[in-house]
Amino acid sequence: MNWKIIHEFDQFEAIDLYWALKLRQDVFIIEQDCIYDDIDALDPVSRHLLLYDNDSLAAYCRIVPGGKKFDAPSIGRVIVNPKYRSLGLGKKLMGKALDILSDEKESKVVIEAQEYLENFYHSMGFHKRSEPYDVDGINHILMDIDIEH
Repeated sequence: MNWKIIHEFDQFEAIDLYWALKLRQDVFIIEQDCIYDDIDALDPVSRHLLLYDNDSLAAYCRIVPGGKKFDAPSIGRVIVNPKYRSLGLGKKLMGKALDILSDEKESKVVIEAQEYLENFYHSMGFHKRSEPYDVDGINHILMDIDIEH
């Protein structure tokens, strides 16, 4: 498997952008039966992490800079292709994103997690910071982590 890290939105190759948006649509909109504005104003200001297995996009997330969604940087649109679930790629993806932010000397990272994934994120060191709240029909919670340097 190999990583592609898109630091600036205009560095996206059309095919990589296509696969990222297709995976987000297939899981967040179709699989989760949730109609929402997935393509938002945060994509152009975010970094994007894509994990490929040959030509197949296995996992994806974006890192939103601090001050754009939350005061601290955040990791969002965390997704593993259904064909690659149960292989530990979610932890690998989050670990890579956290490593990038640690290398940049960030001290805190925030996520807006789907509530059912609380234990997954807690296992990585994130702490719940809110009661559940509705986002487009799905319960979410705020979580954060302090990054060690």
